[in-house]
Amino acid sequence: MAEPQFYIQDGVHRAVALHELGVRIIPGSVQELGKADVQVYAKPEQLHSPRQTVSRTPNGRHDLVAMLVWLSTAVGRNRMPDLILEPLGAPGQTFSVPLAQVKIVP
Repeated sequence: MAEPQFYIQDGVHRAVALHELGVRIIPGSVQELGKADVQVYAKPEQLHSPRQTVSRTPNGRHDLVAMLVWLSTAVGRNRMPDLILEPLGAPGQTFSVPLAQVKIVP
């Protein structure tokens, strides 16, 4: 049976950083309209991003390099907020690509 697939609603940069670090299980909270949130631990292969690229250049909201340092420790990963996920294909989702296909650009 195929594993469930998830759309990353919030946390693409965190997911990319964890994937780059080789983390094999990523905590998330699945939100589905009309249902209670469900905590999951997803493999990177189960995640799909609405972004095709993330920037290595820090901006006011994201700093991928600092995030890589922060998430490279067990303490950092334990303090990381869960990714906000939806079942892939839920209404209102935009185009997405598998997490492994998200490119890090300068």
